[in-house]
Amino acid sequence: MAKRSSAINEINRVEILLRMRLPKFWIVSAIALLILAATVFFQASSFPVPKCEYHAEVYQGLEAGNLSRELRTNGLIGRIHGVASAGNMVVLSVRSPDDFFASREFSLIAGNRSTRQVFQEIHRHDLVCIQGRKLTNSSPQTHILVQTARAMEKWDGLADFPEYEYRVELPTALENKNELIGKVHAIGAEGKILVVEYEDGILPIFVKSPELTQDLYRGDIIQLNYKIQRHPDRPTHLQLDEAIEKPLIVLDAIAGWHQQPQTLSGHLVQFPQSPQIRFDVYAIDVETDGIHRTFTLVNFEDLDTFQAIRDKLDRIWKENQATITRDRNALINPEVTITATGLINVVSPKQANPQILLKTVDDFSVLSQG
Repeated sequence: MAKRSSAINEINRVEILLRMRLPKFWIVSAIALLILAATVFFQASSFPVPKCEYHAEVYQGLEAGNLSRELRTNGLIGRIHGVASAGNMVVLSVRSPDDFFASREFSLIAGNRSTRQVFQEIHRHDLVCIQGRKLTNSSPQTHILVQTARAMEKWDGLADFPEYEYRVELPTALENKNELIGKVHAIGAEGKILVVEYEDGILPIFVKSPELTQDLYRGDIIQLNYKIQRHPDRPTHLQLDEAIEKPLIVLDAIAGWHQQPQTLSGHLVQFPQSPQIRFDVYAIDVETDGIHRTFTLVNFEDLDTFQAIRDKLDRIWKENQATITRDRNALINPEVTITATGLINVVSPKQANPQILLKTVDDFSVLSQG
């Protein structure tokens, strides 16, 4: 109560000074800003100190009511899915304790300076505890205004490499245009949630008509007509320009590759072991009409064969360590090109990457290396 009284007294004092010195219009505007600041202060101070203790029963089934209560009280615990634009775009992934593939993603917005500082220092896969409240917005993607954030466990899988520097500058690269070709990065809520990769940038897309997007798969190459939303502007959001007859066209549907035999070549990629995977995962970066897709190299039929495949890829990787560089969320060696032959496996619209099913260690080889 002492803090509240002090804040109110300060507002009254400043209001008197403003009335003495400023014209009426500016007085009203300044007082409105002061009231807004006081409201934010009171809301922030109304949260109890988070304990950040993990209660498995709260996350069972990922029920919205349970997660909201945990968010306001104990603190919601999850791992960072991605961070971009110097902490302006943070996505938290919260998983059910008994089902790895059951998860919910939340877009996080810093509610104050200290939280923004935490956002600028966290990385993909870090375990974090956040406290705050859900925001009301027109998007089906849940946004959370975060009042406090705590990094509970750091993931250092990419710590030996410098921070990734994005090549595309958004929204500059999209201004004075209304059409782009990109790749579906995420799809959900029956098409109401759509995130697109443009070059190496990530763009949330506001969808009014989910029938245009409901059949998309992650990894689809698409052409879309867009308008740049002025709010929110960090990160850049787009909306489909539905004044166009077909604002979204699928140029290459990844689901059409399923169970098709393919021989593909691309630079060798490694996803270092993380809390989500038990070992390093290898893949190849394949270019299709200027768009890059990552195909993981796997074998699900025989554990010994899969181990032999991973061992061979690991040897190739270590023999060429000098030319490894950091990609956005993995490592890549642009001097090592692998050719692989097998059936393509795509079983879910949300599947992170298509897979090449290899039968033996002889189904892939080094095409070139530096």
